[in-house]
Amino acid sequence: MADALLGSAVRVLVEKAINLASEQIGLFVGFKKDLEKLKDTLTGIQAVLHDAEKKQVTKDSVKLWLEKLQRMAFDAENLLDDINYEMIRRKVEIRNQMKRKVCFFFSVSNPIAFRCKMVNKIQKINMDLKIINEEASELSLERHEQHGGAEASPRVLSSPSGVGGLMKNRKTTSLFVDQTFVGRDGDVLEIVGRLTAPSNNENISVQSIVGMGGIGKTTLARKVFNDPKIVNHFANRIWVCVSDDFNVDRLFDFMLESLGGQKPGGGVRQLEAKVQDLKKLLDGKKFLLVLDDVWDKESTRWNWNEFLGSLKGTSQAMGSWILVTAREQQVVDITRISSPQGYSLKQLSDYQCWRILKENAFGAGEVPDGLQDIGLKIVQRCGGLPLAASVLGGMLHNKGPNEWQKLESRLQILGGGENSNINEILKLSFDHLPHPSLKKCFAYCSIFPKDFQMERNQLIQLWAAEGFLHSNPIDDMYMKEVGNRYFTILLDSNLFQEAQKDDYGNVLNCKMHDLVHDMVQFISNSKTLRLAESGLKLTGSSSIDMETSSIQYLALERNREGMPFPSIESFKCITTLFLQGNGSLNDREMSFFMLRVLNLSALSVKELPKSIGKLTHMRYLDSSRTSIKTLPESLCQLYNLQTLRVKYCDSLTRFPKNFKNLVNLRHFDFFSKDKSSDIMPFEIGQLQFLQTLPFFSIGEERGRQIGELRTLENLSGQLELRNLELVKSKEEAESANLIGKPNINELRLLWNEIDNSRNNDSEYNQVLEGLQAHQNLKGLIIERFFGTQLSTWIGELRRLVKFELRNCRNCEELPTLGSMPFLRFLHLKGLDSLTSIGPSFYGRSGVHSGRTSQIPLKLFPELERLILEKMPNLSEWMETPVHDGTVVVFPVLHVMRIIDCPQLATFPSHFPRLKELEIKQTQNGPAKDQIANQ
Repeated sequence: MADALLGSAVRVLVEKAINLASEQIGLFVGFKKDLEKLKDTLTGIQAVLHDAEKKQVTKDSVKLWLEKLQRMAFDAENLLDDINYEMIRRKVEIRNQMKRKVCFFFSVSNPIAFRCKMVNKIQKINMDLKIINEEASELSLERHEQHGGAEASPRVLSSPSGVGGLMKNRKTTSLFVDQTFVGRDGDVLEIVGRLTAPSNNENISVQSIVGMGGIGKTTLARKVFNDPKIVNHFANRIWVCVSDDFNVDRLFDFMLESLGGQKPGGGVRQLEAKVQDLKKLLDGKKFLLVLDDVWDKESTRWNWNEFLGSLKGTSQAMGSWILVTAREQQVVDITRISSPQGYSLKQLSDYQCWRILKENAFGAGEVPDGLQDIGLKIVQRCGGLPLAASVLGGMLHNKGPNEWQKLESRLQILGGGENSNINEILKLSFDHLPHPSLKKCFAYCSIFPKDFQMERNQLIQLWAAEGFLHSNPIDDMYMKEVGNRYFTILLDSNLFQEAQKDDYGNVLNCKMHDLVHDMVQFISNSKTLRLAESGLKLTGSSSIDMETSSIQYLALERNREGMPFPSIESFKCITTLFLQGNGSLNDREMSFFMLRVLNLSALSVKELPKSIGKLTHMRYLDSSRTSIKTLPESLCQLYNLQTLRVKYCDSLTRFPKNFKNLVNLRHFDFFSKDKSSDIMPFEIGQLQFLQTLPFFSIGEERGRQIGELRTLENLSGQLELRNLELVKSKEEAESANLIGKPNINELRLLWNEIDNSRNNDSEYNQVLEGLQAHQNLKGLIIERFFGTQLSTWIGELRRLVKFELRNCRNCEELPTLGSMPFLRFLHLKGLDSLTSIGPSFYGRSGVHSGRTSQIPLKLFPELERLILEKMPNLSEWMETPVHDGTVVVFPVLHVMRIIDCPQLATFPSHFPRLKELEIKQTQNGPAKDQIANQ
């Protein structure tokens, strides 16, 4: 049987080795010719890989040849990475010894021994690859010459929507709502009616939704969960995905997390303590608990009564419900308490499936002539499953009639049986992914458990760490941009679903459907393994020979201290290691010397061993949600490290003094509430590739001043600047070069409360002037600014989506905001000196009578939410000067809150789309009454 991933894996490995060899030719005295030979041999082998990938399906000899080549390419890549590490190490050493003059690169640190060692290894690999190349000829593998370099060049990348790296415009909220929800409105009404029936006098009742995988149980449950009647009927709503293990302890952990309590991984606690915590949150309240995707019959049968008994003690109120989704009737029978029968979800009709496919293939666009007839034939193979229709629609997005016809022909040969069609369709969607490196990225997701919420940025960082993404200087594309395009393709193909976005439209995270996860595990079962506590439970890889396996990606869950660790020899090819659960970390576990990725997130570990510095291939280290207090100095020897994540590490108080040696660091994902500058690594400005820096605490000493940000031109996402009261002039503020950072989405400027020893307010004003941001900025939050005047550059931010002013007590006037075309959120709080909101707030351009255009001028055209809060001296909020229909103000504003503005007596009178209004602690008067009556 052919390995679905083997061909793609080999092609990615060979390409990585070619790229590394190309970069290093000419840099190393003594083995330039050997590197050139290695590159040429690999390039020759690369030319036959396309043919080999096709022939391995029917020829075992070709499959064996590919497996042999894979091992050799893996060794070649690691060897070249060793050489690259040595090059970086010596550059760092030379930089740190500024007085030493170097004539030749290998003039320090015993170059002869290193060179001899590397030459011997390269020559050995070249001999092995020569044999491989000869065997390719014996197997009659045909050459396909590749023009312009590697096959996965980002130049040919595009998302199915044909809009490059831009995300498809999906209307999602923090609680995902499927836009192609078709044919289930009656089901929603029926289940909502059952859950809200007034005649329910039981403490807890159970309602099940049952149906085959992919039929839409979770989507229906989510619709019910977010229905307004449900929201109003239940005091608390809790969503828990159960998936493959009905574990009572774990379920109570997730329930507490859903209610805002302790997060999983917060330490070992007895079940009784968790039940008592839940009782504090629920007692006397009616609640709805959704247990989504309960499919392990055995664990459910053993643990259901314990779970239900514990849950019944958390609230004495009558009328609470548990809503269960399951694939099998046996689960319904196990969880049934009394009369309610399981709600059996039926397949959709072919026409309903066509509506879903059409929405995913064309959006709101028209269906071209001839494609509807083909589409109606295609949906006959969906088996009434919306998942199948949405995936097929994603595959056909932006495709022409030929591709539609080819897909329809391929679907005709699929077999029958429950879920067989959907499994074949999902496998077909994988085969249709346009690039081998994209297939590797997708298959890598099997390292995550079912229903895992995958963070987009984290996923792209992991792909980059494993070398699946390649920068392309010709097209000015970086690894992150390539990763974003890959992510977009998978999202638009509906292989990723349930996308959640931030305020700026950026996708934050997503999930895979259970059946998609099953498919990914199947195709990657020779590379990915998840080991549970017993060391015996395998997920998707039950037939692996532990002593000879080629496993590269290992997730190990340890639920008790002292659990035996797998043999290093059994996993000598490991490049990704996820450690989860309880237990410490020791030097033995740092012996996976090929590691590119080490994820210790939520592990009960208090320190990292010093031997971590030996993991020279490491690109990604995550120790978030741990109790680590400091990081070892040896960490600074990880010169290849691209990503360091230490989120929610409240005990972490300092970083190693040589942190600046992490010269390849791109993502430093760390956040602390500590305002002290001592928390910041010293001389962070030397990390010129840095892209992620959530905050920077300004200090007074050199190496921690605001000027450290000058050279960090690639910063992106969110940046929070703290301790701005330490910046004393416009020139010093300009040294941060914020205007030269086009990729920052959201900027937070924070001053601290001081004794106001600076009598000249203009000094504050000048500092803010020097902090001018790039025009691309989408979010600006300013807190505790002590100047009297906001800078004019704020009103010129034409892409601003969110603007907040908080506790700027001396600010006397607001900037002009009315003409900002994308401003959606405006929050003004604690502006003690503001007495009036007048014409300048709206903007004067075009606000006059006698306009000749028939289209009225819109001010605040996209503003949706407006909050005015804690302004003790604000007495008037003026109307726009014109009322003759030529100007429309706040045309889409639907939420307005005015709180604790005791002097405010006059308001604008016209808010045409207002849906939510809250006015507290303001003067009563006709203007207020007029707004309230709208």
